[in-house]
Amino acid sequence: MARQTLTLGRLFDVRVGVHVSWLAVYAFMTFALARGLGMLPQPAAYTFAAICALALFGSVVAHELAHALVARRFGVRTNAITLFLLGGVATLEEEPASPRADALIALAGPALSAAIAILALGLLYALDRFAPGGSLRTALGTLDTYVVIANAVLAVFNLVPAYPMDGGRVLRAILWRGSGDRDAATTTAARVGIAFALLIVSAGVLVAAATHSLVYGWYVLLGVFLLRHGWAQERAARTSGRRSDADVPAAA
Repeated sequence: MARQTLTLGRLFDVRVGVHVSWLAVYAFMTFALARGLGMLPQPAAYTFAAICALALFGSVVAHELAHALVARRFGVRTNAITLFLLGGVATLEEEPASPRADALIALAGPALSAAIAILALGLLYALDRFAPGGSLRTALGTLDTYVVIANAVLAVFNLVPAYPMDGGRVLRAILWRGSGDRDAATTTAARVGIAFALLIVSAGVLVAAATHSLVYGWYVLLGVFLLRHGWAQERAARTSGRRSDADVPAAA
């Protein structure tokens, strides 16, 4: 995977990169958003759509960076943040040492995404109330609305208790604190995550079949990704007490 990742730079001494698969997502989102901006000339529509797609990029990086900085507070370093087809991942060097650290690291991403959504919502209110009318205000309002929606989705969706997503990590921390056994807690949380992943795959297939829309295949891909990682985590915890030190996809 490293050979297929483009390094963009470093933030707070954490390497930030994009997997080549994310470039396809970026191109698709830019095209899809531009088609909804028919009120603008085509060059302006595609330029503005590219900026909106970059807003999602920034939102996912901020979400993962929050995980990394809180992890550093608990003595856990982050090797890199990488964006890929289904979202983002922050690669941790080791496991948190306590359930409390595990839960706070997991909650840091959704908390920051929620804060960004609230701030963007406040800005949207200010634009509607105080900014003069015109195409500039419309464009800024559209971009701000996109930031609100993107970060709200990041905050809410990542709290689904499907390990290794953020909500699943919080579930593991709760089980770990109750039992005192991290490996057993990981196994249980991973099995819950597998059940949620199967539900996501099934729902995606059924809705895609009912609507004849391939858009819902996105959820099938996400569910398969969670299934693969859930099985890997469950097997590692059950057989050797170790798991891969990778965070979770942060974007729906």
